[in-house]
Amino acid sequence: MKMGVMKKWTVGMLLLGAMGLFPGSRALAAGMEADMVIYNGKILTADSPDPNGFTVAQAVALYDGKILVVGTNEEALEMAGPGTRKIDLAGRTVIPGIVETHQHIQSYAIRHYRPGRGIGITDDFKWTNKADALAQIRTIAMGKKPGEWIVVATGSGSAPPPGFFSDTTVADLDQVAPNNPVNVSNGVDNSMPLVNSKALELLLKRYPQGIAGLERDENGKPTGRLLSTAARTMRYEFWPPESVEELAVMHKKEMEEAAAMGMTTVSTRMPNESMRSFHLLDQRGEMPVRVAYTSQLATESADPEMILRRYPGMMGNGTDWFWVIGTTAINADHVPSTAGACVTATYPREAINFPLWRFQMYGPHGICYLGDEKLSTARRLVEAAAQFGWRITGYHFGGDQAANQYLDILEEVNKKYPITDRLFAIDHCRYITQEHVDRAKRLGMTFSCGPKYVWGGEKGDVGAFSILFGEEASGDSVVPLRRMVDAGVKPTLQSDQHGFSAFLGMEIAVLRKDKDGKLWGPQQRINRREALYAYTRWASEYVWKEKNIGTIEPGKWADLVVLDRDFLTIPDEDIHNIDPLVTIVGGQIKYTEPNYARSMGLPQVGFRENPTWWVRGRPTDPQGR
Repeated sequence: MKMGVMKKWTVGMLLLGAMGLFPGSRALAAGMEADMVIYNGKILTADSPDPNGFTVAQAVALYDGKILVVGTNEEALEMAGPGTRKIDLAGRTVIPGIVETHQHIQSYAIRHYRPGRGIGITDDFKWTNKADALAQIRTIAMGKKPGEWIVVATGSGSAPPPGFFSDTTVADLDQVAPNNPVNVSNGVDNSMPLVNSKALELLLKRYPQGIAGLERDENGKPTGRLLSTAARTMRYEFWPPESVEELAVMHKKEMEEAAAMGMTTVSTRMPNESMRSFHLLDQRGEMPVRVAYTSQLATESADPEMILRRYPGMMGNGTDWFWVIGTTAINADHVPSTAGACVTATYPREAINFPLWRFQMYGPHGICYLGDEKLSTARRLVEAAAQFGWRITGYHFGGDQAANQYLDILEEVNKKYPITDRLFAIDHCRYITQEHVDRAKRLGMTFSCGPKYVWGGEKGDVGAFSILFGEEASGDSVVPLRRMVDAGVKPTLQSDQHGFSAFLGMEIAVLRKDKDGKLWGPQQRINRREALYAYTRWASEYVWKEKNIGTIEPGKWADLVVLDRDFLTIPDEDIHNIDPLVTIVGGQIKYTEPNYARSMGLPQVGFRENPTWWVRGRPTDPQGR
């Protein structure tokens, strides 16, 4: 063995030995060999704090789930033996595994992989109009015993179908289902449900003094519409429990799909029943990707202080495949397309691209949970997180005023309970000004940003904010990545949508063009190396694992993605065309592209559906499902 190789081997031995990888058997035996060597390629290591200065290596050797050697072909192949799997990249590019910082894989799984159920939660249900919806609920009730729940969803996403929630009442639901508690929501996350009298009886019996988010009319009578704390309490305290085994099947399929998109770690909010499912998969060794989760236990409680006091400072606790990174109040507001984002501007009632604005469901400035304790326990939860050693992650923000209110609270609690070392987060970056960034930096915060909010164009978030604040201001403040990078705040990228390509997200970050080709805020562009860091190295900090993932370096977990195109040289406008060929997590092949696998003699592994619903940025592509 050459001296240069011996030095790298010794460093690798020391690093891995210090991490407990060498218990005295196989690893220390003479003739130790790597499990896998990937060579003859371009390994984008992301090993430098400067995105423009990282090492491009030729090869990498993997051992026992971790990276052993990164260097030349010769150095990596020195570690190979008769049992080593060797993959000749033939010049192809390898990147660190993508770390997705805001998805909802548990609800995507239920929505897309529940057999025969479509979007219904416990019963088949397809939204058409109010009369038909009520007729369907009546039919479902006929097949139920008295007292059995009817839980249905009107459609995906946050936008309620026009007409249903504006003119449907408790009495309407009582008439078609007088003997059963009914919960009609806007999706599997139970956003702003409408419930009937039987359901309200359960809630008010347990909480006779009322609960935050229980909407009442001018006479103090519950309207049946639930928000925030009340909606989540209804779901997690009264709904019939899900089968953990059934959830595990669906969750595994969704994670396999994530691996096919190049994701090796996914950050998601986690309700309790989903937590049990992922624990089960983890215990069985069946996790296709790692999951970093934001706990909803305190969110689902009418007393968040009690929960967080009981479990102080849990970030990072768990296993290598499933760990907690924070807690959340879920929504600081809603989305601009429904006039729900909490903004300083005033929503006009007439906007051709946003017909739901005419309903003014939340008032002229949207709904501001952090500004009204009658709506939500969000403020109490944020303060308790600071007091008891937690951090806030996975927290939805839509408007500028929501961010203002959050930062006001954090600046105040930071005086009593310093948080600057905990990396509190603002998710989505739907509308973030220079002032927001400056204040967040002083608090040691980070941002998880969704390029899709630019991609939507005139009919998306950037278009909505252009009506409220002007096109120039909107282009400058919707997902303002350049502003953050220049301030030294390391933003991450997120998809926040089932099937939205991470490579399309990186392209949008680089080009700032929407789906129709319109340019928004070119001054907020970042370069492709910075975009890669936002989805790998910087994202590893968001999920509390910067020592383990995000770069390709000896001693780190072996999370890698082999690409079909050269990320460094492909034209900017073609980044969205990049496809993963192989996804490796913890040294295990979790996905292989079928044709590449056949040509290379690799196993057929992972997701095998035709991903016609993926949003790739191609003219013929659908916009998700």
